Amino acid sequence: MGIVNLIQVSRKTFTIGIQSILNISLAGWLYNEYVHNRFMQNYLANAFSSVGIAVPIGLLASAAIAGGSFTVYSRRHQVSIGNGSRSLRAEVLAGSEGNLAVLDTCPFCSVPLKNISENRFQCRKCRRYFKK
Repeated sequence: MGIVNLIQVSRKTFTIGIQSILNISLAGWLYNEYVHNRFMQNYLANAFSSVGIAVPIGLLASAAIAGGSFTVYSRRHQVSIGNGSRSLRAEVLAGSEGNLAVLDTCPFCSVPLKNISENRFQCRKCRRYFKK
């Protein structure tokens, strides 16, 4: 009954959290270095004065790309967890005379397949792809 049992965190969430902490600490270190290092201040002043308008445009483009990617990912993630995805059923294909069936579960790990596109499915556990 340790703290690990109370807080169940996935490996991805844990990795993203650690990376965020490292990025914030590195940004703080760079800011501290900039404040106290005259040579770095001169270097950055010369570097940014030569690029002019490119830095604000690059920052805006980066923010737009990040926002758009987040929006697309969140919508796709909502569809994949069931908000609008159609259910998969096993049905006999036309002309197969009952020999073949469309997959609704993974033949390797028996986990329900997730619908990726009209004719493609992916196993939620082993990440294998299947075609209709």
